[in-house]
Amino acid sequence: MWTTIGVVLVTIVLTFVGLFVLLKFGIRWYFSRMLKHVQALGSAQQGVVARITMQLDKLQFSDPQVRKLMQEFKALGYASAGRYSVDEMPGVKIWAGTHPQNGSLALVLELADRYFSADVVRFYENGAALGAGTNPVFHAEHYPSHVQYRQFPRDTAMQDLAQWLDARPLQAAVVPATPKNLRQLNARMYAEMMDYQLSQPMPGLEAWKRMALQDAAAMGSTVPTLTEPQWQAAYDAQRESQQSATEEALQDHVLRSGQVSAAQWQAMSHELVYVHALLGAEEVAERALRRSALTTDATQVEALLRQNLAHAELFEAIQRLLPEDERFVYLISINAPLDARVYRPQVL
Repeated sequence: MWTTIGVVLVTIVLTFVGLFVLLKFGIRWYFSRMLKHVQALGSAQQGVVARITMQLDKLQFSDPQVRKLMQEFKALGYASAGRYSVDEMPGVKIWAGTHPQNGSLALVLELADRYFSADVVRFYENGAALGAGTNPVFHAEHYPSHVQYRQFPRDTAMQDLAQWLDARPLQAAVVPATPKNLRQLNARMYAEMMDYQLSQPMPGLEAWKRMALQDAAAMGSTVPTLTEPQWQAAYDAQRESQQSATEEALQDHVLRSGQVSAAQWQAMSHELVYVHALLGAEEVAERALRRSALTTDATQVEALLRQNLAHAELFEAIQRLLPEDERFVYLISINAPLDARVYRPQVL
């Protein structure tokens, strides 16, 4: 059992391994698939992914340029640490290489028929990470402050990436990336990085549309011509999927909090309700009525909605309208990925 904060920080930072690139596709991954379906107003098969499982895999890359990048990294001293698929993200293929001298990690990612990119990453014992790469859709605001990334043009040589990283002064002691860290530790850091993204409010429709078009252009993708209702449908589906991923992350934190026993979790996990600031008032009301035949346009519910109550106040006021077997009661509060109050059915 670990006994010092230092060792815990080392463990946390090691979970960056294999995930620096994957972070870019947590929320982005959903949109790239959505564009293919939105003209027909169909729903994407893959939603926002809150947690992942990375698997060592004997996969083959489709683009010959991927193998070229792998060879460039090997010529720079990176030893192959395996090829990986991701259960929750079909089409994502990763090659990983570790450098035995400087401890950095090289990653080459191929995303189905979209594009490929490469990264080099250095990990520190204080929990920070520094990376550089050719990811075409990088947005600094998607990363926590302890993660820094320098974006390079897509045709940059791998030697230039490695030299840039080598020239950066050390922020703290380096944690060497090793092949053994990849599968065991990736899920935890991906969860931390996605928690950060899921804690941020989703931009409005117009800002989201601009970002989506910019990203599609950066990836060289052909974007279909969409009507305003189709854009709205895509945006609403994105928001719904992001909320679903937020609930998945909240469930994970409830389970890990130690405040709910295994027996309690088994009995009620599928019926827990999470109330947090990123919900709208009507969404809070819908959750409050999850066990009731009432809807949000019921007269007494509409009266409460007009009062502009705080989310928890609104939720609990609606409970008082309901019979006991339809009510939820407060269970616990958690603070990741964002502050939330958790409610369970009063009658199980």
